[in-house]
Amino acid sequence: MKRAAPLLAALGLLSLVALRAPRAHAAESANDCVLLREGMNDEGLTLAIDNNCDRRLTCSLTWTVQCESATGRVTRRTKDAVRLVVDASGSRSATASAKACGDNWRIEDVGWDCAPSK
Repeated sequence: MKRAAPLLAALGLLSLVALRAPRAHAAESANDCVLLREGMNDEGLTLAIDNNCDRRLTCSLTWTVQCESATGRVTRRTKDAVRLVVDASGSRSATASAKACGDNWRIEDVGWDCAPSK
């Protein structure tokens, strides 16, 4: 969960969440060799997938953007998703944009799933 200006001041300019696993072989899950990084940017949250697999992956990223009033009341909630093809030992990213929310927002329910590309 990320919050705009107040959280940015409290945590600094970059928030990093990482899930890392060793290089996966063909019989293992593609999710076992993926690193997901989250970082704050001017528009919201950058979601980056690093592929540590020895094969190309197709990954789905999902998230919910929640706009809030100054008092914390939810004024808008939007679910969004993107599919990315990530080359072996490559990286791709997408922006979970909260630009439409103004100053008070939250990005929640970030999810991801990767599988070998066909």
